Amino acid sequence: MLAVYRELEGSAQLLAHAIRRIGVLRVPPVAEELTRQIYFTGAAATGGIVLRGAFIGTLIIAYVIEVLNADAALAVKMLLWVVLREVGPLIAAVLVIQRSGTAVATELALREISGEVASLRRMRIDPQDYLVVPRVVGMAVSNAALTLYVQLIAVGGGMVLAALVINVPLAEMLNYFFVLASPLDLVYSLLKSLLFGAAIAVIACYHGLHPGSRSINAVPQAAIRAVTEALLAVMLLNVIFAYLVYGVAFFGLVTAQR
Repeated sequence: MLAVYRELEGSAQLLAHAIRRIGVLRVPPVAEELTRQIYFTGAAATGGIVLRGAFIGTLIIAYVIEVLNADAALAVKMLLWVVLREVGPLIAAVLVIQRSGTAVATELALREISGEVASLRRMRIDPQDYLVVPRVVGMAVSNAALTLYVQLIAVGGGMVLAALVINVPLAEMLNYFFVLASPLDLVYSLLKSLLFGAAIAVIACYHGLHPGSRSINAVPQAAIRAVTEALLAVMLLNVIFAYLVYGVAFFGLVTAQR
């Protein structure tokens, strides 16, 4: 229990430091770290999303129309509810954890064990400014961008493939989409994805900077802990959002008092 409390306290301190010291991103070396992190987390990860997103969108539309025998309006509404609000941010977060969360925890753990972090301190460079701030901001921004990309591919690709596979008029689905879509759905998903990305980065940075020992065996252990706890944090944040927005959580087991 004490170890969990220390990890929570340490992660919260890192997040507070990243918010308080966000101005250091103007420093050229830190800005370069930010650019590198955004490229690795965001741009380099887009290729693996196309097929997944289009498949999810098509599956939702096909299931609602063919299995539930519903109309295109309900299919598009389900697509908006499921993809824009829930599945899109979660898919992007899992991809970021899988790629960048593991990489950040491993990289920082290696730097800590090899003495690079101590060298930064001897040069009077704050490791949290140089290593943590650009990664937290970069992963948060990249996760939001990936979420938008997933939503675009899942909704657009799903409607196009559904029109080809199950003969649902594309024009009809597009009409329902523009009628039912709300800017609040986009704001909700973007806010959630920013928090997801920041949480993943903070947890990965914390375990990377605190590998537990000076042995090389501590590196994979730090990566495993970062991935496990980042997944847990994303799920807990999603539950909190569901409770605050819909008034229910844990599949209706917890309900807000009205």
